[in-house]
Amino acid sequence: MPFSISPAPGGGDYSKLKAMNWKSHLYALLLGLGLTALALLLYLGQPRFLELVELKAGDALFWARGERPLSSGQVVLVAVGERSLAREGRWPWPRQKLAQLVDDLAGLEAKAIGLDMGFFEPDQRLEQDAVLAVARAAQEGRPLSLAEVVNRYHPDHLLAQALARHRDKVVLGYYFHMGEEDLAHVDQAELKRRLRQLQKFALPPTRYASPAALERAPLLAKAPESNQPILAGAAAAAGFFNIIPDPDGVVRSIPLVMQCGDRFYPSLSLATLSRYWGVPLAPARMEDFGLEEIRLGRLRVPVDARALMRINFRGGRDSIPVVEATDVLRGQAARESLSGKAVLVAVTATGVFDMRSTPFASLEPGGDVQAQVLDNLLSGDFLARPGWARVFDLAAILALGLVATLCCGLLPLVGGWLLTLGAGAGYVALCYQLFLRGRPLSLVVPLLGLVACGLGLTVYRNLTEVRDKRRIRQAFQQYLNPSVIERVLKDPAGLKLGGEKKVLTVLASDIRGFTSISENLPPERLAQLLNLYMDQMTGEVLAQDGMLDKYIGDAVMAVYGAPAPQPDHAARACRTALGMLKRAESINGHWQEAGLPPLRIGIGINTGAMVVGNMGSQRRFDYTVIGDNVNTAFRVEGQCKVYGVDAIVCQSTRDLCRDQFHFRVLDLIQVKGRQQPLAIFELLGAKEASPEPACVGLSQAAFDLYLARDFAGALAKYQEVLGPRPQDQAARIMAQRCQRYLADPPGAGWTGVEVKTEK
Repeated sequence: MPFSISPAPGGGDYSKLKAMNWKSHLYALLLGLGLTALALLLYLGQPRFLELVELKAGDALFWARGERPLSSGQVVLVAVGERSLAREGRWPWPRQKLAQLVDDLAGLEAKAIGLDMGFFEPDQRLEQDAVLAVARAAQEGRPLSLAEVVNRYHPDHLLAQALARHRDKVVLGYYFHMGEEDLAHVDQAELKRRLRQLQKFALPPTRYASPAALERAPLLAKAPESNQPILAGAAAAAGFFNIIPDPDGVVRSIPLVMQCGDRFYPSLSLATLSRYWGVPLAPARMEDFGLEEIRLGRLRVPVDARALMRINFRGGRDSIPVVEATDVLRGQAARESLSGKAVLVAVTATGVFDMRSTPFASLEPGGDVQAQVLDNLLSGDFLARPGWARVFDLAAILALGLVATLCCGLLPLVGGWLLTLGAGAGYVALCYQLFLRGRPLSLVVPLLGLVACGLGLTVYRNLTEVRDKRRIRQAFQQYLNPSVIERVLKDPAGLKLGGEKKVLTVLASDIRGFTSISENLPPERLAQLLNLYMDQMTGEVLAQDGMLDKYIGDAVMAVYGAPAPQPDHAARACRTALGMLKRAESINGHWQEAGLPPLRIGIGINTGAMVVGNMGSQRRFDYTVIGDNVNTAFRVEGQCKVYGVDAIVCQSTRDLCRDQFHFRVLDLIQVKGRQQPLAIFELLGAKEASPEPACVGLSQAAFDLYLARDFAGALAKYQEVLGPRPQDQAARIMAQRCQRYLADPPGAGWTGVEVKTEK
């Protein structure tokens, strides 16, 4: 039946489809904007789970960049590692050994020495040398006083003397207690004593920009765990070595200053840098929003409001120059590896000191972290969010959300997703390049907004397209062929005027003598039988994926090869014809019950070039085929009654599928509108179902003799056909024609054509 869009109030169903399409696009845009707004709210709210994901995304940027050596080339880690412990003895070492290590490092011209360790308890061990010296002095009659023994041989005094000798280079380490639980056993007098001892290492008094800045403190420590008084008194500089991990346990930032009481104190790395450059520590300046930077000479270190500096990690342990402490103690360390360098002394042996997780390593000694922080300070290549980062992040969320909305909401899904993912990849590449330049930006929320918009719109479009397709099916399934409905569902824009030329196959069929049959039946009974017939015939068309073009009274017209291409369109039409004939036999009983003659149908099939598309006006049009080859199918169908056969195909159809079906040549006819004669053939059956009937070869031989004007030979062959088939009307027609031509031969211009169609 036709692909017809009936007119409707307000502009017709096509206008409704267009309106529905635009409404769907509008809703898609609103959904995308809503999801983008949700992403903006998530960014502004900073929920904990997104913060953790953002931290992991930052780690991924480090992994993508890879490891690299320390940038400054001025930092060396003197490690008390497994080899040093194996040669010098287990930790903790006697402090005279550490005193020797300090002296040896100074002798190798290390410019600054930071001790990433604390000396919180007195060392009560006296070496054998002290005992022997006391005994020798007693034997010599000059006994040593207790003060002399302590000054010469006590480990703490020896280390204190080394610190005093190199007070311009050495920085003591200590740490702060951050919680009350660690101080439950310490009385207030002891806490005050520790704080008084520590004040000599504090920064100059803090400068506050306004009274409001007084409330904007950085990290606030409860109390220090200070070194032994003799060591603290001998040192000129000290720094805390607290390392504070993020909520997931990974170290990514480190405090450069910390407040305890009313004073600010420097970290070990900052104090070591002060000694390395010979520049005094500068006072912190508190703004209304907190700390903006830490200053040391001309260096401006970007920190957050809590004085945390984000560490620009170079890599794991392999990125840090390491000298084993035992090599220094035994004179085996190269002078050039330590001369003029900023040295950090740390215990790195596994299981002896604290281990930390970093973006590059699940377990890394705290001394490695301190070395990387010191390298950041020396090289000045910090990781710091620029002042415009927040505005940029918000703009990125909005821009990526709009890109996903437009691409996934308006474009075909595959192409839209490719563009959306391309935009996401471009944003990742931009963030990576800015990260390499020390300007980290937010990755997760902009990409989350992009993906959320893309997925949300994909789900929305799938749901709405299913709904819209269901509406189209419900609206048109009674009027359109299912294959055409699918074509509309895939491309509603196809509902427009126009056509294209294609080689297709057309099948036309009708009921023999339907006019006389219809005159003898009541209209209701006629409609009932006709509907039964049409349902059966339509089923055969659809079974072969044909397009039911139209019903014309009792006639059925079907097209093969459109709208979807079908390379075997001719064979599909022939299989449909054979199926129609079987169905007609199966419903004969209903016709006989109605007192009607046996149901006979005629079928005509033709293949050729024709125009297929939407034909008609803007208010009503059909998806159909037009052209001379369409008319030819109806004209050859009309010859079924003349030749007494059920299905006739033209030579063009027969040539395309002669290897699949049995065909018997019937005649040459002159079709109205054509100059050349048209050979017609009877469709007998499928070759796979039965052997070739004898009439096929005899009819071909007879027809060849007929065209060669050997009418006597042709007559003999046709009589052979009629022998077992006396009711064969086609063979009888040709035999009678041969007899007539024997009596009255045709003229010189004879082409073999006698039958001319007028239909």
